[in-house]
This record gives sequence, C-alpha cells and structure tokens, in this order.
Amino acid sequence: MSRFDNDAWRFTQRASPRDQVRVTDPATGAGITNSYPHQVPLAGPTPSTPWAMYLAGADGMYRFVCFDLDASHGNAANDADRLSFWLADLNVSHLVCESGPTGGRHVWLALDHGADPAVIEQIGRMAAQLLPSLDITPLTNPRTGCVRPPGAPHRLGGFSTVLAGTLTAFIFPSVTADDLTALRSFLADSGATLDPPRTSPAKGMAFDTAGHPHLLGPRRVLTSRARTLLDSEPEADTSVTLARALAMLARARWRYSDVAALLPSSPALVHARSIAGRGARRPVSEHAAARRLAAAWSRAVYFAAANPFSVVGNDDDFLERATQVTAAVAACQARADSMPGIWGFDTDSRPARADRGRRTHRLVLDAICLYLTQSVQSTVEVDTRRLAEDTGYGRESCRLALLALAAPSIDGDAESAWIVKTEDSVGIHGSRFRLSHRFSTESEDQSWAQVMTRPAELPLENRQWWIQKISSLLAPLASDTFAAPGSLGRTAGRVFAQLRPGAAVTAADIARRAQTSPGQALRALRELDRSRLAHLTDEGWARDETADLESAAWELGVTGYLDGRRDRYATERAVWSWWHAEHTWMTTRGKRRRGKQGGTALALFAQTARTEYPFYPRGADRRADHRKAKQLAAAGALRAPDIWAA
Repeated sequence: MSRFDNDAWRFTQRASPRDQVRVTDPATGAGITNSYPHQVPLAGPTPSTPWAMYLAGADGMYRFVCFDLDASHGNAANDADRLSFWLADLNVSHLVCESGPTGGRHVWLALDHGADPAVIEQIGRMAAQLLPSLDITPLTNPRTGCVRPPGAPHRLGGFSTVLAGTLTAFIFPSVTADDLTALRSFLADSGATLDPPRTSPAKGMAFDTAGHPHLLGPRRVLTSRARTLLDSEPEADTSVTLARALAMLARARWRYSDVAALLPSSPALVHARSIAGRGARRPVSEHAAARRLAAAWSRAVYFAAANPFSVVGNDDDFLERATQVTAAVAACQARADSMPGIWGFDTDSRPARADRGRRTHRLVLDAICLYLTQSVQSTVEVDTRRLAEDTGYGRESCRLALLALAAPSIDGDAESAWIVKTEDSVGIHGSRFRLSHRFSTESEDQSWAQVMTRPAELPLENRQWWIQKISSLLAPLASDTFAAPGSLGRTAGRVFAQLRPGAAVTAADIARRAQTSPGQALRALRELDRSRLAHLTDEGWARDETADLESAAWELGVTGYLDGRRDRYATERAVWSWWHAEHTWMTTRGKRRRGKQGGTALALFAQTARTEYPFYPRGADRRADHRKAKQLAAAGALRAPDIWAA
C-alpha cells in the first residue's frame, strides 16, 4: 500500500459526511466489476481495495454534489470542461478530478449546509440533458449514492487526481443555497427542462391529440397589445416576456401548433429558442426549443384558465404574487410533512386515525397547493370533481376532506385551519379557498435548513419547481393501477411515487418517505414487483425502467375505471351548466322570446334564441327533465360548439 493511499484515506476521513465508506470486494479490486457492496468504518485502517464516499449524511441531506461523468457514455473530458466553465462563470467553487485511467471525470461541489435530495435530483436530471456523459445515479439516491473522492484508487489502477481547483474547495465547504439556485436557473436557461406530469384540466381547458393543453373555444383575433408584444424586442428578463406572450395567446384560444409556428420568428419567444451567452443569446436545437416552448405553454394555459379576466400584458405584480404564493405553499407543505400522524400516516388503529384525519385530507391539501401555484393567485376555485380526478378519490371523499381542512383547530379562530373558504359556490362556479394566513407568516421566517430544502426565491423557477414536485406525487395516485377497486391500492401508489429508475432505496426509507409502516411498504413493494413496476436490487428497491401503469392496470383488469368516472363527471358538469344557463334565461327580464318549439329533437336543438345552448328538455308536465338532459349530454349533444368554454 502506497503512502498516497494513506494520504487519500486521511483526506476521506476528514471530508466524509458519514462514519463509513463503501468498498469493493477484494476479488473485484483488479477491475472485474465496478460495485461497492460493503461498508467499512472511517476509524479503521486504509482499505486494501478502492473506496467510495457517500455524498449525503445519515440524515439524507446532501453535503456534496458530484457530477460523475462516465467516458463510456460520452465525451467526459469535454463535458467536464463545459461544466467547469459554467460553474466558474457563476462563481461557484468546485473541484475537477480525473477519476482514473478510463478518462472519466468527477466535478465536486462541497455544500456549506445540507441540501434536500429533491433539489439535488432536479439539478442532476437537468444537467444530464446537457451533459451526455453524466451518470445521475449518485444524485438521485441519498442513501447509497457515493463516488470515489480525490486521491482514492481506481479499480483498474491509478487514482482520482485533481485537474482543476484546489482541495481547499473540498475540505472547506462554501457552496450555498443561492449557488445551487443559480446553477439550476442556468441549466434551465441553457435548455434543460423538467416537464411536470399532466394533471386534470382546469375549467374551460382541454388537451389536443398531442397532449398539449388549450382553452376551449374558437380562436380569437389578437388584440393590438398582444401583436405589439409578439413583434417587439423582449425585456431584459426574456422569461417574463415569454410568459406574458404565451398567456395572451392562451386567452385568445390559440393551440400549441399555432404558437409553435411563431417560434422561429417572434422576438417575444426568444427565451424558448435560445440560451444566455456571453454578450448575446445562443440558439438551441429545434428539438430543445420545442421542448422549452411546450413546457412554458403548459404553464401559461393553466395560468390563463385560472385567471380568465386579468390583463396579462400589464400584470405588474405577477412576480410578487408568484413569490408570495410559492412561499406560502412551501410553508404549508413543510408543516404538513412534519405532522404525518394527523393524516393517518402511522400505525394506529383505523378509528384512531379517522378521529384525527385521513390520507384523503393530505392529498386534497396537496392538490389545492398545486392549483394555487398554477394560478399564481392567493385564492382558487375548488371543484370537488377536479379534486377527484387529481387524487384518485371520489368527489364525496374530496368534499368531506375540504370540510375537514377548513375546520379550525382552535374554536373561533378560522386561521387555525389549513384552508379558509373565501367565497361560497355560485351558479356554475365552485367555492373559493385560500391557505391559512399562518402559512404566509411562517414563510417570512425560514431557517437556513428550510431554505436549502427548496430552491431560493426566484419566482418563475420556484413556481415551476413546486408544480413539478406536487404533480409528480399526485400523478401515480390518479391511475387505475392504484385507485380502482381490485387494484394494487393507494398505499402501493404512495410507495410507487417514492421510487425512481436506477435509484435504489431500502424498504425502511421508502416507508418513511411514503409515511407508512415498514410492513405495509414491504407488502406494497412485493405487489409492485409482481406487476413489473419495481424490482429489488443488491442495494434496495428501484422503479423499473419500463414501468407502465396502463399495462399494469390492464393485467389487473381495472382499465377504464377512472376514465368512466371522468366521463360521468364531465356529463354532470355539462348538465349543471346547461340547467344554470336555462334558469338564467328564464329569469332574465326583457329577453327576446324564443320561437315555437319544434316537434323533433333535431328541430328543438336548432330553434333557440340563446345560441350557446339548446332548449333544456322538459316532460309532459313542462317540468325540467334532468334525466333526459343527462342522456343527451352523455350522447354528445353539447360538445360540437364547445359550449362549456365559458
């Protein structure tokens, strides 16, 4: 054993965030495999085989970020140079090492405070889109993610040697939360995106055949303000101009294909087709530009659906609202995560859990947080049917959850509840809710550790981060595989949501994250394994790379359950809107009377002075026939003119 080995081991002992490191088998030290199946204590002698240092502490918070650039996956040296250039440009302290004789590279960041795994995983997945050689596995698994530190021997000979930077950057951590946020923003501006899973459409929304959202209704002529915005040079912050332009186009009932046609030429869309460079923006590939535009368009449509009457072109307080809303959502989520018992996420008896709260309540709270973030408003209209579509539970369960969340924990103090109703339902519009003001207050006083749990307050990026985080947790639960009778069940859905491809996690860690008992988690994992949605590795459980919830639902015989419920809910919405329009017409004074009713259904639908709806069906006694109305709506009688778009 060389003196260099001993020096490297002492260096590892000083830097390691845990009391152990991982080592290879003696039999594989010569380079047969590249696995580190065993642990040895730091207090022991220098290992006789290569070792790897954990990136996260025992608490699961990352103390180091290491971009592991594998020469077998691409040009690792070139990717390391690019990444080092970016970090230097951002003034982020880092260390670049050649990992060994194969030409791989390690780019290290030492964090001055622990960072949440979700933040690091997002940075890793975004960086992988720009750096083909990057292996993101260590950045997606805080329990087992490890990399050989500087000086550690390589299995094929040689050592991890420093190419750029000094060991001071490694021994004395200096990378802050703001540095991580700046890096994440740079990656986003360079073309990396994280598209959130598709959630249920808001009122007045639909999806085209390619899955892009849009507002219902015929395409409108653009206002002079919108045309000026599209043809004028963008603001210094091009992302703000892009957001404003897309919101205007969404309100004009444009489709994604219409917007994509403007991508090559409109100055307002420059943020989607280029990235920041030295002195001028640099164009990205057509594929990257289309992906950036699609993600921005989705956010714009959800925003426009929730804010149908605001003047987007002059929305001066948008960024301020985005900051306030995401801060309140972050405080609410942190508080909810710290109190798993009140949601029934424990091992108490069913009656004991029901006396305090139910799992439905937490999912409904999560969905409301998602709607607030999408709308960038302090209050949001909450439709129990939409909640049902996004959580997988029925509308009655969601209605009861709303009542429970709005119930004060302190008599007479409405703000002691999780949510507060601000408006009752009127006509076709549901009740409006907001988060309790206590979350707005709490969000103003965040500790350092809490700040590192999520990105810093860059409004647009922070909003996108929360949309991605919450929708990723809700999406699996709103599938037939976990929500239908006879399916794997919602516990399995919560467990599945915590798994990632290629990132192994123990059953105990999964139980903690999914907030269930270890026994329940293990049973759910076995069910997921049988359905080819997860598998057990030497290091723990991971989601299958080819996991397909639709195929699993088909094999379980539950395909179509939620689609059928969505169709029923859509019919109920249509009938209620139809009847409300009928009642409004009947009670309006001075209206133009409709002509004599025709004798057939076809003539009846054609003869109306109110062009947006046909006559409401009535029985022989002239009373409204709601059953007939439901049959007609289910048959598609109301779909052709897109009359639900109001």
